[in-house]
Amino acid sequence: LLAWSHAMVAMYQARRDRGVEDRAVMATLAFSAFLRAEIAARRRRPGADLLSHLIAAEAEGSRLSELELVATCILLLNAGHEATVHALGNAVKALLETGARPHPGPDTGAIDPLVEEVLRFDPPLHLFTRYARAPVEIAGHSFAPGDRVGLLLAAANRDPDVWTDPDRFDQTRVARPHLSFGAGIHFCVGAPLARLELAVALGDLFTRLPALRLAAPPVYADRYHFRGLEALWVTA
Repeated sequence: LLAWSHAMVAMYQARRDRGVEDRAVMATLAFSAFLRAEIAARRRRPGADLLSHLIAAEAEGSRLSELELVATCILLLNAGHEATVHALGNAVKALLETGARPHPGPDTGAIDPLVEEVLRFDPPLHLFTRYARAPVEIAGHSFAPGDRVGLLLAAANRDPDVWTDPDRFDQTRVARPHLSFGAGIHFCVGAPLARLELAVALGDLFTRLPALRLAAPPVYADRYHFRGLEALWVTA
């Protein structure tokens, strides 16, 4: 699954060539075939898993075709392998560099402001592209229908007109809406799960390893679209 995911998301990155495209197509076909077999097995013997629930929704209301079901599962799995991984890595880096720590204890509610701050401060997706659907003028720039627009989500999260001292990581900052999950009809469908994963993972990590610290300067991966680490060397 991880190899398929990496091959597919390489299509979104800079320096794409025919080899990258061919590997992405092969991964997509293999991934789709795997999921179709899993869907067939769940139709025969449904369980308490998410895939079985999606199949039930398809059967009951024709809300998802099999093609849509496969595409949705690929989206969910790829997001878990890419954006969630980078969000967690970026979060650990920020905490180690600033000395911030999750509040101890089993209640993850206390960690919510910290989770929102790490998502604001260094999100796993700094840039998304969209297309203008109608004539629009923004900040003195005119866009015609079909124009491609680069949305700098990470820059919006550091807007000094919105955030006080935006370049400073502040775990006590009052949580408020940011654009790390996008907005509107493109708002990330996995946002609640991502927040929960960050809260649980960060809380468990620093509870088990309270003396965790950096062992070497972090290294960001040289890739477009995703913002994530290539190496984060730590010691406990």
